[in-house]
Amino acid sequence: MLERAFSILLVSLAVLIGGATVAAQGEPTPPETPPPSTFNVFYPEEQALSDCLSSLPRPNCGSEARGGWAQYSIALAIVAGLGFIGWRIVRSARRSGAPRTPDATSVPDAPGGDPAP
Repeated sequence: MLERAFSILLVSLAVLIGGATVAAQGEPTPPETPPPSTFNVFYPEEQALSDCLSSLPRPNCGSEARGGWAQYSIALAIVAGLGFIGWRIVRSARRSGAPRTPDATSVPDAPGGDPAP
């Protein structure tokens, strides 16, 4: 009996909620302002967009807007960062391979074998 009442309640709620969303949907109102332009400076207007959007774009799909000082500065920053990382690796490798000199805090081994406890 309780299961039947619960299922009736769920169906009633679904009908009410579903009816409210259907009633809220009506004819869409037209936008007040036109959509923004879909012009893109990176793709030429005389080429089909499907020809230029691929991993291997066809000839004449480039533009003058690509490249320039911003692209070269990013490439320079990447090369400088990789150079810095390589320098740190070489420096660390040379330090770990260099012979170590004993410092004042090291304790020499006891003569005759095992160090004293």
